[in-house]
Amino acid sequence: MIILAITSQKGGVGKTTVSVNIAYAMARRGWSTLLIDTDPQGSVGLSLSEKARKCQGFYDAVNTGASAVPLVLSTRLPELKIMTAGRTASFFEATRPEVDAAEGLRRVVADVEKKGYDLVIIDTPAGMHGITGDVMKVADYVLIPQQAEPLGMRSIPQVLHAIQTLRAAGGKLEVAGILLTMVQHDQKESADVIRELRGLLPGRLMLDTLIPRDATYMKASAVGVPVALLYAQPPAAAHVFDQLAAELEPRLRLTRNLPQNDDYTRLMD
Repeated sequence: MIILAITSQKGGVGKTTVSVNIAYAMARRGWSTLLIDTDPQGSVGLSLSEKARKCQGFYDAVNTGASAVPLVLSTRLPELKIMTAGRTASFFEATRPEVDAAEGLRRVVADVEKKGYDLVIIDTPAGMHGITGDVMKVADYVLIPQQAEPLGMRSIPQVLHAIQTLRAAGGKLEVAGILLTMVQHDQKESADVIRELRGLLPGRLMLDTLIPRDATYMKASAVGVPVALLYAQPPAAAHVFDQLAAELEPRLRLTRNLPQNDDYTRLMD
């Protein structure tokens, strides 16, 4: 089981949109995928359905010690399961004062690991502390959405420093990639950010896939579906996440038993 955290120092970068849509894209590609929401605002549940908003989820398991397995929700796609954030301890605190959130998270991970998922994607709150820091300690990889605008660039060194600190302390976390979001190809400022980041950072950190600023994503979130399910025929905006899934597979070491000389999938054996 591979754990991928979706993390950003800064809010408003499209983290939940990325989480929902990459989970759907990975499941469509045949990977048994679980999406867990650890954001106390319950962003994933709010993005999906009335049922999801009302269900118990991650924080119920953390705060009560109950098994996380019954809190996993099925979807119409058999390969995709979801665990919402559920109910936090109060409006001001996600967990009860007496609860060790890090231990609760490890217990949830141990519970879901028994179900044999290929990939667990964890959507986290903005920032590097609290439950986000705990998630980064148990994750194998982190995907960092980064808005393609000048102010957003300032947060990247902080995220990379936090990851480096974790690894120096013996952590296993690797960077799956920095994903540029809300890209406006017709805006000079957006293009400048892309060019500057590609010049400053090692090439292996930057993903080729770019997520454009597109009203289709907002519309899909408003009605509670991945963007690929917004219309009878998937819109162009959905294909970006298919591309992202294909790019992430080798970075996450998700591999199938294909002949070594084949870089394609055969129609028949």
